[in-house]
Amino acid sequence: MKYIHPLRHRKTSVSLPHASYRRLCAGRKIFARNGLRYSEQEIYRRLFKLLLKNWRGRGLKSNGLRRYNSAGMDFEVHPLYVNQVLYAALWQRALHSGESISRMLDLAIRVYLPQLLESLLSVPAPGLTLRRNTHYWMKRYGRRKQQPDFFINYQCQTRKNDQTGLEYSQSMQIITKIGLSPMQIWHLLHTAA
Repeated sequence: MKYIHPLRHRKTSVSLPHASYRRLCAGRKIFARNGLRYSEQEIYRRLFKLLLKNWRGRGLKSNGLRRYNSAGMDFEVHPLYVNQVLYAALWQRALHSGESISRMLDLAIRVYLPQLLESLLSVPAPGLTLRRNTHYWMKRYGRRKQQPDFFINYQCQTRKNDQTGLEYSQSMQIITKIGLSPMQIWHLLHTAA
């Protein structure tokens, strides 16, 4: 099996509805007005992590990935560069739920982009003058359930692979940063997303 590493990136693409991409661009403009310059890829990464942390599904194994960019719909193809650990966790979720990674990103933009805006803009930026609207974002974010920062770890183990069959297990683990020592955080920076 291929070794995956959080410092290596997977280069692929996603298909997004025009409306979702417009919403993402509006979010980037709000960040920029408040002195934060995030690339699309950084916003994708943060949205995917929020999605993986909050999305639960307890159904059976899906029949296959659902078509998302069907003919006649207004979709745009955009590049996606995420680290290999995050991509493996997303792929595991895609296989489990039957949703494509493009569809998951569309959901994350619609549902979690406001939460991402609130969480990042409610904290005064070091080195910048106090934003005029920090209190507004603090108030909005204060109404939400607070979520500590976290790491996502992915592991896959092949138990059996021979002429009679294949058996393997995949696991994704969400590790909150609360209570971790500096050495544990340092280790997770090099092994997790």
